[in-house]
Amino acid sequence: MRRRFARRGVHGRAPVPEPRPVELRIAADLFARVRGHVEDTRRGEEAGFLLCGLGRSPDHDLLVVREWIPIPDDAITSRGTGPMLAWSADFNARMLVRADELHAALVLVHAHPGRRAPVPSLDDTRYASQLFTIASRMLPGRPSGAIILGDGAATGAFWQDGRRVGALRRVRVVGVPLRNWLPQPDDAIDRARPRLNRQTLAIGPRSDALLARAAVAVIGVCGGGSHVCQQLAHQGLGRLVVIDGDHVEESNLSRMVGATSKDLGALKTTVMRRMITAIDRSIAVQEIPKRFPCEDAIAALKSVDVIVACVDSFAAREQINLFCRRYLVPLVDIGMAIVTNGEQLVHARGQLVVVTPDSACLRCGPLLSDAALAAEQIERPRGYDRNPNAPGAPQVVSMNGTLASEAANAVLDLITGYAGGVRGSGWWTYDGRRGDLTPFASLAVRDGCPACAEQAHGDGK
Repeated sequence: MRRRFARRGVHGRAPVPEPRPVELRIAADLFARVRGHVEDTRRGEEAGFLLCGLGRSPDHDLLVVREWIPIPDDAITSRGTGPMLAWSADFNARMLVRADELHAALVLVHAHPGRRAPVPSLDDTRYASQLFTIASRMLPGRPSGAIILGDGAATGAFWQDGRRVGALRRVRVVGVPLRNWLPQPDDAIDRARPRLNRQTLAIGPRSDALLARAAVAVIGVCGGGSHVCQQLAHQGLGRLVVIDGDHVEESNLSRMVGATSKDLGALKTTVMRRMITAIDRSIAVQEIPKRFPCEDAIAALKSVDVIVACVDSFAAREQINLFCRRYLVPLVDIGMAIVTNGEQLVHARGQLVVVTPDSACLRCGPLLSDAALAAEQIERPRGYDRNPNAPGAPQVVSMNGTLASEAANAVLDLITGYAGGVRGSGWWTYDGRRGDLTPFASLAVRDGCPACAEQAHGDGK
């Protein structure tokens, strides 16, 4: 077996980092602002800097965009006779100071409009190498570099600690729908899988390819989560990450899709794997039989396209919501609360929430608050859910299934854009007695939201 080690320098120099591809992840609204600036070439070339949080994954580095700072007119020293832009060293110094304040990576962005597959010019390559060989030493441990936007494609190179370390894998534009800007335009329409012919007829010829390349995580796979896993498998997702630390109990059999009496004592994630692969053996299933936020789950979730939360506590939602804000991952959350008087159902209320980086998060709205978290801690102290004598919450499989179906539709829209912009992010309330799913009043990002304050921080503080 060959082992790969980072090459060691000579005469006491630091080891040379292994080449690692880089994914740049950016909110859709901010990406539109970046493009609006760098693609406006009426006065010549334009450029600017992105300041990015860093996330480390096993096989690549993730840069999550925190700030965009276009190069202002007063910093530009020359537009030249051609497209080449020049600006002051003082502005570069200001960007380095700001990046250091945020403990962020620094990425230079400009555009080659009209180029379907952008290629850096000799001037682009020379300047990026000069700038980031030096700048990356001043921002240690953070891959910094330059990217060029073309028409639906992007290319780039990165340096770390003074050395070239990797190339751009993709720019991930996080909105509804999700979009990838790859080094080469992605126009191919893969042949539809025969079992998905009817779905492809409904939502478009590219839907099968988009779904096959997508990865979705489901956290909590008993009630609503098992429905979600089943429907995502039928929809043809390429990779599913199932996260749950519990085993199947007899009380789960009334609401856990795919579980039978023979599964008592089995891991819930194992039951989900069996159900998913029975639907489609080509789906890659990653089981994480632990509770979030364990180390395995955090590592896996950094690389998924969407997270679906089907958890039964505010504390778990708080942690998932914060993770999604830090790494710019869309979140679909469902939950159900049923109250009875001992003989009859009094109310059955649920929610469906779809969160993107440009929309209100769970902490911005009425669902999560300091008061709700404190009350839950009193009612359900640590270890409560491990107590076999603790009363379980009332649940009805069909009501869970209603919310789960809409969660699966939300995932479908995030990946394929099938709704044509009429769905997107938002909040919906569900009344299980009346059978109503109703859009909630539009919510804005809340000033002072503790989760939004950590947006795009990645692994950092």
